Parts: sequence; structure tokens; C-alpha cells
Amino acid sequence: MACLALPETDDAADLARLGEGVARLTAGRYEVSRVLARGGMSVVFLAWDTAEGRPVAIKVLDPREGATLENRERFRREARIASELAHPHIVPCHGSAHQGQITLTILRYVPGESLEEKLAREGTLSVRAALAILLPIADALAHVHAQGVIHRDVKPANILLHADDAWPFLTDFGVATLKTSEASRSEVAKGFGTPAYMAPEQVLGQWDADARTDVYALGLVAYRMLAGRLPWVSETAMGLAVQRTVWDPTPLRQLNADVPPALAAIIDRCLARDPARRWKTMAEVRRRLLKVRARLQRDASPPSPLARLLGRLEARAHALAPRLASLLLL
Repeated sequence: MACLALPETDDAADLARLGEGVARLTAGRYEVSRVLARGGMSVVFLAWDTAEGRPVAIKVLDPREGATLENRERFRREARIASELAHPHIVPCHGSAHQGQITLTILRYVPGESLEEKLAREGTLSVRAALAILLPIADALAHVHAQGVIHRDVKPANILLHADDAWPFLTDFGVATLKTSEASRSEVAKGFGTPAYMAPEQVLGQWDADARTDVYALGLVAYRMLAGRLPWVSETAMGLAVQRTVWDPTPLRQLNADVPPALAAIIDRCLARDPARRWKTMAEVRRRLLKVRARLQRDASPPSPLARLLGRLEARAHALAPRLASLLLL
């Protein structure tokens, strides 16, 4: 096993023991090198896949934070769901393992940063940059929904941007549910997700979440990218969550007049408090976003020679119109 590099924190010894346990469980295939990230109930290690000759990310359920039977089952379900969702904008799952206190998932390693990190650094994104993220993620979510899965935790931290070309990846299906799963109702009622990006029905603990729950969350991601903040202001994440059940969001164009009206209208409808007033499917959201992008591309493209000729003819016709009208009156 390679030397495990750890951050200098009070719990470095615990992380080292966890990393050593992961190395033992994956011995002969993966060489664990360092901690990539830690948050919620999991720790992510960077490792080298000796069989395939590639880096991987090993996501491990933190035994100190979430090693309950329910959380282990959720963790294993995440691996099952992710392994069945082959899509160019979803982080692939290469496998999973469980032994003793260690439950882990092996994922593609995506070098770069999360959208959350990018927004923390840049504040807001241009319309074109936002669409370059929204369209692929909407396509990924449309694929997810077509497989009968609801993500339920779409947020900037779960969108990874590759270091080479900012290629976006959707990740973290830890609280995803199957639309046909009766067993998921109790979990949905608990409001799993991230409070700042929950849909009103999640905040209210309603169990009948569907694709429109993810539509709402993607609308919040879009709003955050283009406005530089979420629609509401509160000192707590739960305060933000509660506000959306009572108040409509501040219109996006009040905060950023550069957003095209057509794009603002798409996002506003995503953020309707009543799910019945939102776009019914993520595929429809994607189609609408494609139209906005096509319009922007047309507006940015230089006119063709034929278009310039037609424009000159139209201008001349407008100039001659008053003269023709006066002649007709004679």
C-alpha cells in the first residue's frame, strides 16, 4: 500500500485507520494514496486501480458518523443505482464492497472542482457558461428519470467540473429513490436532501416526490449561477428551506438583467411552489434550454451574405414606403 497522505487534523488518526481498512479490503487491486474529500457521512479517498491503470475515487461510509444499518443500505443502494446509470454526464460507478465496518463504492475519479467551488470563487456565471452546465446536467437527469430514479439532491456540490474542459458530471445518488419503490416512502417523508436546495414538497415531508422535485432543484442551481445567490436570504439553511414554502422567489431578471427573458421564464417555472405548475419532465426543460441556446448562437453569428442583402432590401423598402403611399394618394 502507498503511504496514506492525510490532512493535519485532530481526527487524522481515525482517517488513517479508515484508509488502512479500505486498503486491506481492496488489496491487490487498489492502492490508496490520500483523502480527497470528507463530508456528511462519507470520506472519499484517491486510489490507483492497478488492474485498469487509472485513478479512482473510493467513497467510504464513515463508521463514526453514519454506520447504521439504514445508512449502510442507502450507501449500497447508491452504488446499485449509479452502476446502472450509464451516461456521459454521470460519474460512473466501477463497483462496491462491504466487510465488517467498511462499506465503500468505487467511482471514476474526476479531477477538477465542484460547481459549488467554482461559484464560491467566481460568484456568478455568464449565460453561456451557465447553459454549458445546465444542458448536460438536464440531459443526465432526464436519463435518470427515464430509468425510474429521482436524484433528490441536485445541488452545485454534486456537480463536478473536469479540470481539462469543465465537462460537467452529476454525482452522489446517496438519497436517490426509485419512483416505483414502496419502501422509499418513509425515507422521502423524512425530507432527505440538502435544505438549501430542497423543493417545497421535500421541506413539507410529502412522500410523493417525482421528477418535478429534481426540476425544482435544477432551477435553484440555475438561479444560483446567474444571480450569484439563492432566491431567499436566511442565516440558516433550514430558514432558506422554510421560506420557499411561503414566498415566491425574487424574479431572476431583477437580480441580473442580462438573463434573456426566455431563460428567466424557464427557471421561474422550474421554481413554482406547486409541483403542478412546474415543467412536468426534465426532458421538456432540456428542450426549452436548447431553444434558448440556439437563439443565442443565432444572435451571435455574423449574418450571411444573403441575410445582409435581404436586410438592405428590407431597409430600402421601408424607406420607399412613404413615397409610394403619397403617390397612391394623388
